[in-house]
Amino acid sequence: MTLRLMTSLKKRWRILRDPEIRRFRALIRQFKREQGRGTPVQFDNVDASSIVFDLGGFEGEWTRDMRRIYDCSVHVFEPHPLFSSSLAAQFRNDDKVICHDFALGDKDGELMLSDDADASSALGGEGKHIAGRIRSVQAVMDELHLTEIAVAKINIEGGEYDILPALIALGLIARFGSLAVQFHNYGPGDAQRREAIRTSLEATHNCVWNYDFVWEKWDRKT
Repeated sequence: MTLRLMTSLKKRWRILRDPEIRRFRALIRQFKREQGRGTPVQFDNVDASSIVFDLGGFEGEWTRDMRRIYDCSVHVFEPHPLFSSSLAAQFRNDDKVICHDFALGDKDGELMLSDDADASSALGGEGKHIAGRIRSVQAVMDELHLTEIAVAKINIEGGEYDILPALIALGLIARFGSLAVQFHNYGPGDAQRREAIRTSLEATHNCVWNYDFVWEKWDRKT
């Protein structure tokens, strides 16, 4: 038996035995059937005059899609030095895409990212790590003079547990028309942290749809 076959069989056996894994995979399939195969891009409040935030730009796919569909302006935030430099090069001729080589958080600082492609995170991972910057969301919003952001896509591998409470505590969350959030379940306590954030969000936003730890969409209350 080859190593690849053994690995595949072990993975299938783990899925068969673990009801949480089966539930999560079923939610992913449901999300893809009902909302599309990738990161959410369907928003009623976005047009060519809109500004959106891409938190966790990675390779720029969501930014490209939003530019193509809506012709909106996009602020891309990506702290990983390799990904951020690639984004800057990719969008260098598009004046409606502004690339930022840092993450947003409650305060300025530095974070050590696990160097694991699209799963690069400050909260987990083994092996090689790389340093990235984090900047105060209040300071950045003040510098950019932004009072209305149509959409924020948040897929930042655990960083949502920092940025969302900061936005809520500072009262900045009310500036966001819609949120597309991917929460991550990295360990004990994350489910409770997510529920606490969701409860706080209900003061300003309504949950339009939700697939636990896959994607969820929130629209600002009118």
